[in-house]
Amino acid sequence: MLYISIVLVLGTTLVYYLLSKCKQGRNAHRVRLPPGPPRLPLIGNLHLFPRKCPHYQFTEWARQYGDILSLKVMHLDIIVLSSPSAVKELIDKRSSSTSNRPTSIITEMIIPDGTNMGAAKCVNDTWLKMRKAANRMLSPANSDKIKQIQLAEASQLMLEMLRKPQDFYEDISRFTTSASLCAIYGIRGPRSSTHEVKTFVQLQLDFMNVVEIGKSPPVDLFHFLRFFPERLAPWKKRALDVRRRHENLYVQLLQNVKDRLKSGSRNGAFMEDACTNLHEWGLTEAMLINLGGTLLSGSDTTSAVLQNLVMIFVAYPDVLRKAQEEVDAVVGGNIRPPTWSDIQHMPYLRAVLEEVYRFRPVGPLGLPHAMSQDELVNDMILPKNAILFMNLWGIFHDPRYFDDPEKFVPERFIRHPLGVKPDIIDDPARRPNLMFGGGKRICPGAHVARSGIEINAANFVWAFHFTPARDALTGALITPDVWATTQGVNATPLPFKCTIEPRSKEKINIIEQFFRQQSFVREQYEYGISSGDKEYLHQLCLPSKS
Repeated sequence: MLYISIVLVLGTTLVYYLLSKCKQGRNAHRVRLPPGPPRLPLIGNLHLFPRKCPHYQFTEWARQYGDILSLKVMHLDIIVLSSPSAVKELIDKRSSSTSNRPTSIITEMIIPDGTNMGAAKCVNDTWLKMRKAANRMLSPANSDKIKQIQLAEASQLMLEMLRKPQDFYEDISRFTTSASLCAIYGIRGPRSSTHEVKTFVQLQLDFMNVVEIGKSPPVDLFHFLRFFPERLAPWKKRALDVRRRHENLYVQLLQNVKDRLKSGSRNGAFMEDACTNLHEWGLTEAMLINLGGTLLSGSDTTSAVLQNLVMIFVAYPDVLRKAQEEVDAVVGGNIRPPTWSDIQHMPYLRAVLEEVYRFRPVGPLGLPHAMSQDELVNDMILPKNAILFMNLWGIFHDPRYFDDPEKFVPERFIRHPLGVKPDIIDDPARRPNLMFGGGKRICPGAHVARSGIEINAANFVWAFHFTPARDALTGALITPDVWATTQGVNATPLPFKCTIEPRSKEKINIIEQFFRQQSFVREQYEYGISSGDKEYLHQLCLPSKS
């Protein structure tokens, strides 16, 4: 079996190599691929391709080979875009050619038939119908409803950080997941251990782990690997396990919506409208199941930004102090927590958030795009089926435009609305929402993510002091490592410890009162919660003993 596999690998590799050479030969007299690191016969740049955190290496190569560079990994062409102009030209202006996703056999095994809107290979009829439904749900007309949910969930997050600050990392994930569950499915996740919250968070981790480069064999390079039986392919067993749990979660969440509709217990959840208008919107049952899943899966990027924000406040005390001074000046005395209207008068806090997006982009390479046809740019060919990466890390850490890009400096966004050096001519294509993608694949929930991040950021600054944790044995301060992140598609900060303390006794009372005031919103979504969840909420409602 081993010898047969080796022969198949070598044979397949040779065929792909010869075909690619023939294709390149036809165009060699007039165009070429973008420049890039030197390639070896047959394998191209496979020996150089980074297995971990590829955005760092891509950025180094971009400084050497230019804002549009190319790599070859066996038969695959990879194009890396490292400037706003390159993104605008290809992702935005030529979106008809660049809006597909690369083939991912493992992703398709988990979510088949192109019903994962985020990872669907083609922008086809299925994708268009699901995208249209998502735009309806996340439209500005629904923003007030979404903000009401976010405010209620944020009130609980503040109280949780007050009562059990050691669990802040998990409780931030609970906030983002529960707020999304409320809006999409009409149910809450009162605890990080609530079944739906716990299942979703673990499922996201396992999904990212199984599709991450280096964690499974390169099935997309060697397609014959997909025919291996499970007993010889542990990666396949992991993928099918994720698929089973994925289906179970989202089928059950959808069934909860259907049961509520039958009982006449509507609460305005997005999926209620989707179920009611299923045929009018042209959706199938499978599309409906995975539409909700795609929308819910976006919540983990919001939690990563908020976890990054806490880490920044701990690591950069001067930043926290300046933000607190501003929030206190705008909100006033110990009367109430901040509101969204207050945030409009907080330029420094908004600059802090913009710097968090720049300094630690959650998706440093975004989700990859794929070429559906050849495109010619500046006498360079970007061939059909090439994979395109938006190198957001390289764009946001480009020393041509940013002073000391490896330093956290919110003031750069006070001096210039896009954070660049004020004395240089900026890339004319730079825009403020680059971190949310571009073209037809731009994130439809960007405004929802921003509103959730903003209200919690203002709450954190208004309510708490964030300082390094102390070593239990030595008493030494433990500053979090701002470079310690996960290595998958989403660069999420690894769990870290810190000390979170309320800024005053008066704020403790306000936080508790505010949580109780928001109960009328939360109760609309506490459909069928467990006895353990009820007891947890009851304990939160009790006044603090201190």
